[in-house]
Amino acid sequence: MNPEQLTEQIGHRLRMLRKERGFTLEQLAEKTGVSKPMLGQIERGESNPTVVTLWKIASGLHVPFSAFLDAPGGRATVVRKREQAIVTDEDGRYSVQSLLADRRAVSTDLYQITLLPGCAHHAEAHGAHVTEGIWVQSGSLTLLLGEETHVLQEGDALSFQAECDHTYANAGNEACVYIVLLTYLPS
Repeated sequence: MNPEQLTEQIGHRLRMLRKERGFTLEQLAEKTGVSKPMLGQIERGESNPTVVTLWKIASGLHVPFSAFLDAPGGRATVVRKREQAIVTDEDGRYSVQSLLADRRAVSTDLYQITLLPGCAHHAEAHGAHVTEGIWVQSGSLTLLLGEETHVLQEGDALSFQAECDHTYANAGNEACVYIVLLTYLPS
């Protein structure tokens, strides 16, 4: 999916979700902490939101991050590499690639993240009913969870309740590539 198609898809999904809930742009701005003008630009496909902005919107609407990225599925969901949406942040040094989203019994999202050397990305809490699992494919990842610091090397894994702010950092000299599995438990 090219960037223009992704921007259009995100805008369409945002408008659809907002209208389903009966929110005005002003009400949605209050719920998400994203300004009304920015939300309008996103809905019209004039602005491609950053990862942080999209997380704020998803959290405010109580939907998974991938609700803006995935294609509607049927019995089986096949996502071809060319269709996997990629959203960037930190001036392009942090990218999130949506690998797979499953909305059956329990909603899950699977992402591949690339964090370039020297980049640190702060993520706000995802909610009380969200767990996050991380598996490092290559490089080294430092994960800050409140007062805890976890350094993960290639092949290491970690899981946690994502109800707190957390920071992913790459202090190494090579790109860190890791997989994130988000599980959204029913409230």
